[in-house]
Parts: sequence; C-alpha cells; structure tokens
Amino acid sequence: MAHSKPLFVQWLRAEIDSGKYPGVQWTNQQETEFCIPWKHALRQDSSVTDNLIFKAWAKVSGNGRVQGDSTVWKRNFRSVLRAKQFKMMADNKNDTANPHKVYRWPKDSTSPDNSIAVALSQQEPDLYGSPPNEDILQMCLTELNIGPQIEDAAAFKLPPEQQELRHQLLIGGHALPGQQPYPVALEGAVCEAGLPEQPACPMTPAEGGACGGQFAVQFLDTVNKTKEGNHFKTQYRISVFYRGEKVSEQLVNNEAGFRLIYRPQLVEPTLDQESGLSLVSLPSPTTIISQVQAEYTQRILDNLGEGFELTVAGDVIYGQRRGESKVFWSFSKFDQSRNTQEISKRQRQPLYQFTNFIQGILDFIGGKECRPCSLFLCLGEKWPDPEMRTWNKKLITVEVVLTSLEILKNMAVDGGASSLQSVDLQVSLEEMVVG
Repeated sequence: MAHSKPLFVQWLRAEIDSGKYPGVQWTNQQETEFCIPWKHALRQDSSVTDNLIFKAWAKVSGNGRVQGDSTVWKRNFRSVLRAKQFKMMADNKNDTANPHKVYRWPKDSTSPDNSIAVALSQQEPDLYGSPPNEDILQMCLTELNIGPQIEDAAAFKLPPEQQELRHQLLIGGHALPGQQPYPVALEGAVCEAGLPEQPACPMTPAEGGACGGQFAVQFLDTVNKTKEGNHFKTQYRISVFYRGEKVSEQLVNNEAGFRLIYRPQLVEPTLDQESGLSLVSLPSPTTIISQVQAEYTQRILDNLGEGFELTVAGDVIYGQRRGESKVFWSFSKFDQSRNTQEISKRQRQPLYQFTNFIQGILDFIGGKECRPCSLFLCLGEKWPDPEMRTWNKKLITVEVVLTSLEILKNMAVDGGASSLQSVDLQVSLEEMVVG
C-alpha cells in the first residue's frame, strides 16, 4: 500500500534530534538554527555519510530513487528547504576542513496557515467540542471565505470580445516530462480528439527557421489545429494541491470543459450527460497528517456543492462558481499583485481568450515574454493573496493547464523568436487577432 508523504518540517526536526547523521545538529540552545554538512561530491574526502540526510528524505518523500544520484537528493532537499522558508544563515560549503551550511527554522512552521494561526494561537480548536471552540472554528472559516454571500452585480465585465485580459504573467516555458525537449515536425499527427500533440520526431530550431521557414509553417499548422474556425480546441491537465503538496493530476479530454466537484468515489473524469461537461472530483483529505488542516480542507470540500465550471464557447474560456465555497483565480501560482480576483456565481465570467494568446505570440516574436498557458485557482481563500501569502500556504489550489496552448508555447520558446519571424506566419496570426 502507498504510504503518505511525511511533513518535511516535522520530519526534519525529528531527524536532527535523533543524532544519527554525522554533523547534522542544532547550533543554539533555542533549537532555531541547525548545521548540516554540505560537501561537494567531487572532493577527495567525500563519503556516503555526507549524503545520509539527503538520501533519507529522498526515501520517505519519493522525490528521488534511493539508489539514485546523490546530487539529485541534495538538490531536492535544498528545494524543499527554500519552499518551506528555511533561511540560510551561513554558506561554508567551500570550507576546507568542515564544509557545511547553517539554516534558521521558519517562524511559522507549526502553523497550518498564517490566516488560521492567529485564532489557534489563542486556543487549540476542538473541532467537535464546546461552543467557545466552535466560535474559534467559525472565525477561521470566515477567514477562509466559505459560505454564501451577496455578489457584486458589477463583477461581470464586458463581453470577452470587448475586453483585454489582465496580468499577462509568464508560466513555465519548458517541455514537460514525457514531451520532446525540442519543437517538433507535426507530421499531420492529431490525437483522437483532433487536438495537436507532440510526436516523437524532434525538429531543432536550426532545421526550422533556417530552412525556408519550415518551423514557422509547422507552428502555423499547430495553431490551425488548435482553433478551427471560431472553435478553440484543447485538453485540460488538472493538478490539485493541498497546502502545496500535489494530491492528484488528471487529464480531461473534453473540448467543452469540465466541472470541479467533490465526489471521492469518482476516481477519474466522468462525462455528465446533462451538461456535456466532464466531472472531476477533488480527492478526500484523508492523507493529510495535520488534523486541523484536514478539518478545514474538508469544510471547503463539503461546501463545493455543484462546484466550479470551466467551459469553452467559441474561442473564450469561461469560469463560474456553482457551490458555496468561493473560488479565486489568477494566471500564476506566483502572482504577488495582491489584486484578489473572485470568480462570479451570478453568471459565467470570461477568464481566457485564444486571440489574446495569439497576440502574446506576436509580442514574443517582437521580443517580449510569452503569455501563460494555464489558470491557477484557489478554493475558499483569497487569491492573489492581499497579504502576499504564498500559494503553498493555501489549503486547496488547482492548476489547469490548457494543453494546446502549452504545446504552442513550448514550440515558440524552444524554437526562439527568430524561428517565427516569417511574414506569412505573422500576417496569419494578425488576421486571427483582428478576427
């Protein structure tokens, strides 16, 4: 049976206290800073004992093969230290006698969330206990934006044809696992749904842009497979995170869109005959170790009701909340704009327009960054966070990758702007934007 991944902060404290790793120890009496050996693998005096702590985390977390490369263990360990906001106080990895680093423990490491910590610091909640504790819980749930509310009638903006989407933030730009790391020659390949895909025939930028504009031709061919007439075609890769930990990933092969709900018995996307949308369930929070986090997560899930819909009409992607748990969105999990964006419950709301992505490709050819190919959702809590809390502090977040746009973006970025500098391609793209 699969075992749940331990929480890094609690795991690390226990490992330091165990004393079983040479050189891994507290450096002050308050146990707020600790030392860890950090020896380069190419040093003549390196040994297997130098990597024991990194190997131990790779083993329990599943983020690296136990028989794998020690540099991968160390890189993953360093990444999680950064993600959990450990602060490096001293970098002595080049010290001849004692290569090591010193880290400071994060201040809020014991809190399930900063917004919840204020209430919990006064009283430990008993989720099934006396009325005073229930008041604390209700205050926390209020902070989490769960429950009915009065919608602002002005929340729904002008029709998508008359408005410009905001916050064009860069997301990704690299090939995903399993995909070719180079742009590809799309030898007429189309998946079962008629959507563009990446076959196993890579085409380097030199073979594309330098040889009669072949790359630009192939790029336009992919664009035309993505938008036939006025109809935008894509699949959706949906990744769900509970406080930064990925708990599920599913691919929806339904051009009409999907509805995000909470029905744990649905282990894979299921077509809803009435609406024509695919039903996608968020997983049960039973694997969450923290009882408090699990309780708050469950409350949000229980209030999803009919959930959240993402649909396509023409070349526009719309979002609409159906349940009581509020839903907020952005183009990026790293959005620090503080401009909270709530998705309306009154009527569907335009989130993304294909022509804006095409305009972004034209901007990329002109030297700007490529536009996003995904949407980032936060359930029950404000996003982007007005107090700049990071995405991995949120109880439930969902990333929706528009796979057709992802393929186009990877082709553009990997091929380079110069490979797309074809007059015919730019004219065709400009015609799509003008409509």
